[in-house]
Amino acid sequence: MDIKVEEIKNAFLSIDNSIVEGEIEEIKNRDRILFKLKPDAIIPSSSTGKRGEVFFEYRSNKYFGAGKVFFQSHSKVLILLETDIGINKRHEIRKEIPGLPAIVYTHGGIFKHSIKCVILDISLSGARIETTEELEKNRMYNIECTFLYRQTKLEFKASFFIKNSTSSHNIFRYGIYFSGMDPISQKNLNKYLLR
Repeated sequence: MDIKVEEIKNAFLSIDNSIVEGEIEEIKNRDRILFKLKPDAIIPSSSTGKRGEVFFEYRSNKYFGAGKVFFQSHSKVLILLETDIGINKRHEIRKEIPGLPAIVYTHGGIFKHSIKCVILDISLSGARIETTEELEKNRMYNIECTFLYRQTKLEFKASFFIKNSTSSHNIFRYGIYFSGMDPISQKNLNKYLLR
């Protein structure tokens, strides 16, 4: 299938734990992509030669490709694809943020039992967290944290269920799925993921 670049929407490049917006200017032989960064986008030049992932929407489908990234100019990046461009079966872009402190507490009731945790990575649909206190698998929880974004603080809170878990030496790691969040938290999470 030929992809018409003029119909591509919502293009993002993920490299070195940064996600930047832009547009796809050209796809050559389905093995290289010319990506134009938005004017305020910043990628360190040390990222050249590293593996990057490009995501975009085309005719109601989300696509994905990965390969080595090379700078053509300060605003253009060439991605030499190591994978075929295909429909993205992942839910969302996941951003690693080791060490972001957060609070988990039980849902409902008069008293709020708070548990300190650390967010290890996050996406629009969920996160991976680490606690020193075990959580119950079949229970709904809430999580709250503050994202640092361009010298401002963005408040975030969401309710969640546990999808999976692992533990080692009284450290508990959980994959969580967000079951609900208010519009402000959703907007703040979007901002944070696209910084």
